[in-house]
Amino acid sequence: MYLYVIIYIENTHMYSKTLSLPFLGSDRRARSTTIGWIMLFGAIIAGSTSTTFAKELSTAFSPLSLLILSELIVLTFTVLSFGFFPLLHEVFSIKKKYLPALLLVGITNSIVAPMLVFTGLHMTQAVNAELFLRSYSFFLFIYAAIFLKEKITRTDIFALLCMTIGIGIVALRGFQGSLTMAPGDLLILSGAIVYAIGGIVFKIKLHKLHPEVVLCARGMLAITFFFLFSPFTETVIVHEIQSFPLALVGSLLGYGFIARFLYMFGFYESIERLEVHTVSLLLPLITVGSLVFAHLRLGESIYWYHIFGAGFLIMGSLVMRYSSPKAHLERELRHRHHV
Repeated sequence: MYLYVIIYIENTHMYSKTLSLPFLGSDRRARSTTIGWIMLFGAIIAGSTSTTFAKELSTAFSPLSLLILSELIVLTFTVLSFGFFPLLHEVFSIKKKYLPALLLVGITNSIVAPMLVFTGLHMTQAVNAELFLRSYSFFLFIYAAIFLKEKITRTDIFALLCMTIGIGIVALRGFQGSLTMAPGDLLILSGAIVYAIGGIVFKIKLHKLHPEVVLCARGMLAITFFFLFSPFTETVIVHEIQSFPLALVGSLLGYGFIARFLYMFGFYESIERLEVHTVSLLLPLITVGSLVFAHLRLGESIYWYHIFGAGFLIMGSLVMRYSSPKAHLERELRHRHHV
């Protein structure tokens, strides 16, 4: 749990001691690479728990309560990592020209999209939720082509086709069902679309801001939204906390600390120390890990169309990322994973 305190985060203003382990050898680059691999696999494992923990918490919390609690946990760990006063200074140092875009990203990615996803989790399996959320890459690419005028190559078309087939296979239950989707699946897919809107806004307007600033601003906006909106709802978070089953305390901490914070921390540490294409090549394993974790923890069934759908989604993601230039791919990965 205290690993993040002693590691030096190279892309922030946080200062701490470097990790010194004798079995890593004396070469600094070798130590850095080893730590990068540890952080990458840690990020994959942590990211694989997200939808399952959220699904468990959806049985005890309303979508609004789950939204505010998850943002509070992430905000708490962000403050512990980067320091309260340095973060506060960075937030108040944001130039005015960034505020409209930051507000829009906060609304889409910390309020609207999570509300859609958390509501959808009440009506669908964690397995389905994971796969439909991975369609975020598909919509982000479409938005980039429309708003950034990025050139679409034949390789990109093949990647998009793979993703479309993957989404279709899962949505139509292996093309054995009718041309309708369950309400929960539609909400999850809508959440992915809204997340992609926030992602493209960040990519266009906010790419110069530090990740911790965006996370902090998102958390503050979500808290403000909750206090403004909660008097008009029947569900009060205090009552839900009082009746919260102790059996789900582990899920709450797991979602906030493991699935949200440790995932982002491991991702940034790995991308600082390893080749971008290496990180990009292995991150889709999160989808596989999510299916396995949902099966083991929740007992959810994994059908053949889940496997085939995940395979096409992963293939499309890999083709799209592997064909990107290194500099462009690094920017894309950074933008995608901290928004």
